[in-house]
Amino acid sequence: MSSRNALVRRTSGSRGDGEATAPPSEHGHEPPWWSLSPERARTLLLVAARPTICGLAATVLLVLVVMLTTDTDLTSAPGAVAATWLAAHQVPLTVGRTTLGVLPLVPTMILVLMAARECARAVPRRPSPVDLGWLAGAVLAGPLLMTAVCLAVTGDAAGVTPLEPPGPVTAFGWVLVLYLGAAAGGIATRAWPSVCALLPVEIPAWAVLGARAARRTVLRMLGCAALATAVSFFLHLSRLDGAYDQAHNVTDVLGMTLLSLLYLPNVVIAAAGMLCGAPVQFGAGSVGLFGVTAGPVPALPALIPLPEGPSAAWWPVLLLIPIAVGVLGGIELGRTSDDRPGAPWATLTSAALSTLIFLVLAILGGGQLGAVGRAGVDLLMLVVLMVTWFGFGGFVGMFFARRFLAPAAPADDYDEYDDTYADHDDFDDEYDDEDDYYYDDEDEPDYDDDDDSAVEVDAELVTDFDDDVEVSIAAPGSTAPPTDDIVDAEVVESDLPESDKSTGR
Repeated sequence: MSSRNALVRRTSGSRGDGEATAPPSEHGHEPPWWSLSPERARTLLLVAARPTICGLAATVLLVLVVMLTTDTDLTSAPGAVAATWLAAHQVPLTVGRTTLGVLPLVPTMILVLMAARECARAVPRRPSPVDLGWLAGAVLAGPLLMTAVCLAVTGDAAGVTPLEPPGPVTAFGWVLVLYLGAAAGGIATRAWPSVCALLPVEIPAWAVLGARAARRTVLRMLGCAALATAVSFFLHLSRLDGAYDQAHNVTDVLGMTLLSLLYLPNVVIAAAGMLCGAPVQFGAGSVGLFGVTAGPVPALPALIPLPEGPSAAWWPVLLLIPIAVGVLGGIELGRTSDDRPGAPWATLTSAALSTLIFLVLAILGGGQLGAVGRAGVDLLMLVVLMVTWFGFGGFVGMFFARRFLAPAAPADDYDEYDDTYADHDDFDDEYDDEDDYYYDDEDEPDYDDDDDSAVEVDAELVTDFDDDVEVSIAAPGSTAPPTDDIVDAEVVESDLPESDKSTGR
């Protein structure tokens, strides 16, 4: 039998040297949780440092631009930078006897999204609890360290400026909450199936569908609130001149405009609460769909959309907006879930999670506003009304969909998570080296499914066999008659990496 009839097949798990490679767990070489290889340390350092450094650089640049354009003495620049960093993390600031707790959300959103994005890009393909714990710690390490430095700087600057340093518990508490949320969002978005597999209990399908519906409900409600804010702004455009009464030059106008843009998410969140019927409070005054109470309101262009009293008779009609949002979510769940009128678990989950998200946003968007008092949405009314409208509307939509509409094909539970960070593929090359820190090169198991080397097959179909002893290819040495058509084949693996590994011939 010619050498061309010899078929050589690589053993599963081998690298071409004829020896199978076992997973590291079989040899007991799995590294302890505290071990840090150079690649692993480099990746965690990037996760910890890059968002913090970028945020600090933007803060320093902003403070310097403001101080140079307003001819302010630069000796107070360190204290201003530290205070700006704390304000960007929603830490209330006290200047003299005035407490400022209503802080703009745009810087906070940017910092949290940067940290979540960096964490998501560093999540390994097969994360373990130890890997996720290291990543969460790295996300928290940089901001906590910078917050400690800023607290020390504000304490030193207290003798030069009227700024009082905030309490450490408050400062570190806000940073912990924000960046734990960033770490959870980044990890879940990148490796949600793996995270679910690590949980001790199985997440019901209706809970996953309810969470996805809650996400869409929140986005729709915020979109409706943004549209209502824009419409109200153009309806009250005549107040634009009065909002800039305290601006004395072009720099003041630009500063007030920039400040209004930074407060725009706060205004949209307040508008969403107002559309649901919860009043927006400004100290003793309030504005709602059912009445307006007089009170002091800051002169800021961002507050131009705020309606003036007395309340019009048609304002309660706006309650149809949150009800319609809830109905639309219920229709989607009625077509894709197993909900029925007797067991609307996904619908109730969506209503509860949507309300919880808006409660968190309302807490972030409100707070003390100096002498005015507390400014923001009435939290108790917000929770009661949102649960009612989203729950009632969702139940109506679900019942309608189950009764009159055809069910839709169920979507993959994780489709939405796959697309959120799809743009991270552009940055995967940056982490190619770091992904290997979870497995050492000598311990990493070899998977034949991942072998992308090109394989050439030189084949010849032989139909006439004249040998006295017929040998079966499937069982070498057997005298059983072969099949009618025998393939004389030879496997050639080209483009092997430069090493001393055999070609398999």
